[in-house]
Amino acid sequence: MTTPSDAPIFIDIESSGIARGSFPIEIGWAQPVVENDGRILLDVRSILVRPSENWLADPARWDSSAEPVHGLSQEILLRDGRALSDICEMLDQTFNAVEVASDTGMGGWDDDWLLALYEEAGRAGRNWDLAEKQSGAVVARQFRALGLDPRVVRPALAPWLPRHSHAAAEDALRFAWEWGMAELLGRCGLAGRPDAELLEILRDLPAVVPRAQWPQAISHETYRRRAVTAAQDA
Repeated sequence: MTTPSDAPIFIDIESSGIARGSFPIEIGWAQPVVENDGRILLDVRSILVRPSENWLADPARWDSSAEPVHGLSQEILLRDGRALSDICEMLDQTFNAVEVASDTGMGGWDDDWLLALYEEAGRAGRNWDLAEKQSGAVVARQFRALGLDPRVVRPALAPWLPRHSHAAAEDALRFAWEWGMAELLGRCGLAGRPDAELLEILRDLPAVVPRAQWPQAISHETYRRRAVTAAQDA
């Protein structure tokens, strides 16, 4: 059985903008957990980042046009955000010895925002790194390991994915859901099926894997929500 430490953690970061000097404002993550009874749970969490005075002192670092996209204002972050040093400590404890994948990968935007976070917090560095492979590549690796072609299966699953919402945890959840669904499909004897046959089978995903068995999000703490899953929406 897969234990929580064996599965990757998928991370997503919302930021003050997409420009030099932008900073992280929300960090969310999701990790698939395979229970002993075969159920797949998605452990989901997010943290709002309280901006430092140094970050807010330069108006160019905050792109107000991005607010409708991510849905966060400076007022919300200053009220509900956590201190930078506390966030770094939490990430170091949670991500230590676990593969951590981001949709921008090592050296991408998310990596830059994490560096900005640790530097502003006065931390020497992280005791973990983002995986070199992006989240999509980590998911694709899981499909291939189970004998399923990600080039065929991932597009077929797209209509059923949790919605992209620009809430960090929900966007990380999308990749964790795919990873978990790969595990479930791997139990259905679909490996090696011709592409056309596989596509036809997956047109009705609930007939292959009943909705009640789909990966389900859990959280020991609240995480910011802006969307519902396809299963909830149906």
